Amino acid sequence: MMETGIAVYKPQTAVSVRRTMAANPEIMAVLGPAERSVFLATTAKTIMEYEDGELAIELAKAVKFIAKDVGYRTTDNAEMSYLCVRIVEILKRHYGGLTLRDFRLAFEMCITGALDEFLPKRSDGTADRGHYQSFNAEYICKVLNAYEKQRANVLKKAYDATPTPVDESKVRGAMNELRQNLIDAYGYFKVNRKMPEMSAIKEMLFYDILADTGLATDIVVTDEILQSELQKKIRELTVNYQMYDVRHLKEKGTEDKEIQVRAFETARRGALCKTFEKMVADGVVLSEHIKFE
Repeated sequence: MMETGIAVYKPQTAVSVRRTMAANPEIMAVLGPAERSVFLATTAKTIMEYEDGELAIELAKAVKFIAKDVGYRTTDNAEMSYLCVRIVEILKRHYGGLTLRDFRLAFEMCITGALDEFLPKRSDGTADRGHYQSFNAEYICKVLNAYEKQRANVLKKAYDATPTPVDESKVRGAMNELRQNLIDAYGYFKVNRKMPEMSAIKEMLFYDILADTGLATDIVVTDEILQSELQKKIRELTVNYQMYDVRHLKEKGTEDKEIQVRAFETARRGALCKTFEKMVADGVVLSEHIKFE
């Protein structure tokens, strides 16, 4: 709101709309587990929102695991560094609307066969998932192009499940409510010195808002967090007598995708808590940093 009393509204981005949709249980209920993963991936920070240097650092982490998963054998650090620079160029130029979570998920789905319908076909009619030891632009684009088609199907399914057409004024209201929820959560933390109960989706949305204001502490996934999540999952499977799954999980260890997702969510939760702690120590008045629309 301007001092003249004239309200100035900024148009909502597609990402903002999807973040609001992600909090709607009616929409999420129509999506299967894999589809929910795709939809939630679309609500993260987009490629175009990253600085090139920041994107290269994050990609280096992702590509390390992706290369192992797809069986690509890197020869040295120089090759990996070049590969990351090249991928940054490709993503910025052709896939700016995707997120890093999209990028990681695309290769995971390629491995599992979830993208077979959209991948090029070999002469025998089977999907061509191979990289042929060339983790190059052709291979990356092949996977991402297939993923974008699957992603579009998921988004259409989610949008079709929206009870009413997206109303910008309602979206603004929902986002303003979310911002107020964040301010309230911070107030709770200042009084109780602990985080209030909240869903992983709300943690993600709160963190993103704080990141946009420059207040958020970096998310750091440590080996300790990975190992902790691995042991928790092993205990869960053991209690349910899923011994085959236990053996399989122990073989994959911390490279297991579910473990990495759980570890990231735990690290994000810790980063959100550390952010609140620093804000309290610095005397931050959060309402002065968050803009309502």
